[in-house]
Amino acid sequence: MGRKVFVSYKHSDDSVKNLTGYYNNTARDYVDYLADKTLKDDVYKGEGDEDLSDFKDDTIKNRLKDKIHDSSVTLVLISPNMKDSYKQESDQWIPWEISYSLKEITRNDQTSHTNGVLAVVLPDYNGSYSYFIESKSCECTLFKTDTLFQILDNNMFNKKEKQSSNCNSCNSYSGESSYIASVKWCDFISNKDSYLDRTVSIRDDRKSYNIIKEV
Repeated sequence: MGRKVFVSYKHSDDSVKNLTGYYNNTARDYVDYLADKTLKDDVYKGEGDEDLSDFKDDTIKNRLKDKIHDSSVTLVLISPNMKDSYKQESDQWIPWEISYSLKEITRNDQTSHTNGVLAVVLPDYNGSYSYFIESKSCECTLFKTDTLFQILDNNMFNKKEKQSSNCNSCNSYSGESSYIASVKWCDFISNKDSYLDRTVSIRDDRKSYNIIKEV
């Protein structure tokens, strides 16, 4: 049985690598790829092809609420310019979608459970992931969480009892230390089921994490 997946992303971010066969040249191409190929056996719950530009914010939110409420996993596509530094985070869509995904909300007598959330990092226009994920000389991986929306930053490396790594060069952790784990796009599409299973396992162990649900 396929999972119900909601995808949160910044449609207009054009600072990502172009995908062969797709022509928006924005993060939207990666969502179309997921819907066409990687998630075609799952239930895709993103915005689809519906044009919401003529609707008021409250109308859009209500439509998205239905989709998020009925999903079990939220994928957040990390892209270089997903965050608008000139706007309050509470006025941007992605933080709101993550917050709603993390909450248990009753609608029409049905209560949704906290979604599993996975951050999928898109390559920049040079094909690099180093704007967020950087490999260090000590063979540890640096995640630049302070560049993200606060609700993402708050839910990374937030396990109540983290296990330190054996590295003497940096303060790093091993195991599932984040409720919202991160994965490069190339790794996710090569082993989608494994990463989705991992996300669901973390969700089922959510009491082990200090989850921040508000923007």
